[in-house]
Amino acid sequence: MMEFLQWLEDLRFSAWIRESGSIWSYPLVLTLHTVGLGIVVGISCAVDLRILGVARAVPLRPFEKFFPLMWWGFWINAASGLVLLMADATTKMTNWLFYVKLGLILAALLVQKRIDRHVFRSDDAGAAERTLAWYSLVLWTLAITAGRLTAYIGPVSGLPGAVNKF
Repeated sequence: MMEFLQWLEDLRFSAWIRESGSIWSYPLVLTLHTVGLGIVVGISCAVDLRILGVARAVPLRPFEKFFPLMWWGFWINAASGLVLLMADATTKMTNWLFYVKLGLILAALLVQKRIDRHVFRSDDAGAAERTLAWYSLVLWTLAITAGRLTAYIGPVSGLPGAVNKF
């Protein structure tokens, strides 16, 4: 497996993303990743907060129209995340926290799908829907936290064998 990760990291494209001083390499991909995250989590949190009773005067059903944009944000995030992963595969793919982040994102997306299926059938959110909204808020918060902590816990990028300790 490490051979594959090293091969992935050694690709000319991966090296260019990681080592180029161009604004079109790492800075652009990281910006796209941040924008995608903002779209996904922003829309999700707005829906969650509305379900939890914030802005009760605003009907819930029109929020459903934001879901296609949310999925665009997700795909921007997934594509940019894959590029960032390619640039640092041996570090990220050996960090247990990276897998925690991916698991939390998967759980948050599954909760979001349930919200999409159950909440938008009426403007009245019950206890089950409010529970889903809380799960969503907590899962996205934990996923973002885990993502940020991967830079500070586990293997150190560019220093084989070096490990950040908590």
